Order: sequence, then C-alpha cells, then structure tokens
Amino acid sequence: MDKDRRKFKRFDAYMSVKYQSQDDNQVQGVSLSRDLSREGIKVNSSAPLKQGAVIELEINIPDDPKPVQTSGRIMWSRPSEGNNQGFDHGVRFTLMDPVDKFRVLDYAYNHWLETKVNDFNDPEEVADLS
Repeated sequence: MDKDRRKFKRFDAYMSVKYQSQDDNQVQGVSLSRDLSREGIKVNSSAPLKQGAVIELEINIPDDPKPVQTSGRIMWSRPSEGNNQGFDHGVRFTLMDPVDKFRVLDYAYNHWLETKVNDFNDPEEVADLS
C-alpha cells in the first residue's frame, strides 16, 4: 500500500476558479475546484499547464459576493480520468491572504460536513463526527 504524502485533509467542495498565467496571457480559463486543502487546490483545464508555472487565481465561493484573489504554482499536471476530460493540475498556493484562506476553507469544511451528515442513515450517528 502506497503511503499518502498529504499533510492536510482534502475537501471536494466545488467552486468556480478563474486562472491565468503570469507569464502567458494565452494561458487562462475557468474551472471547478476539486480536492482543496490548506496548501492548494486541484483544477482542470482543456490544455496542459507547465509544471512550475505561476498562475493567478480567482476563487468564487458560492453565495459570497467577494471572490478570493490569490496565486499558485503548478506542482503537477496530468490527463484527467475519462475520455476528453482535459487535464488536472495540482496548484500550491503561493500568496494567499489568511482571511481569504479561512473563507475558502470554511466553505469547503461546511460543505464537507453537510455531505457527511447527509450520508448517515441514523441522525443519532452525527454526534460521532466531533
């Protein structure tokens, strides 16, 4: 069994993410976030992004009028699972305001918590989450 190298819990809370390369204005797009953690986020694009490239991110939290502006470095890039699903990229946050990081993680955690609560058949089991 492979040892998981992850330091922080991942959350599958979907948020709209606009991205643009700092070096190449042609490299830009909109994606749904996946696999969010304290250090980074996974995004999808139609074309591969260069490992090591720095991109600007605008993360739109549902029901929050103010988007989160940050930047990140592409740590890895690979074809997404399935046919014609584009490319997945692991992005490590490089500059993120601590308040914005809290906003994003708070949304992701609450979404995760709601999903886990809805997974239980017996509402009495919810108390076991704490």
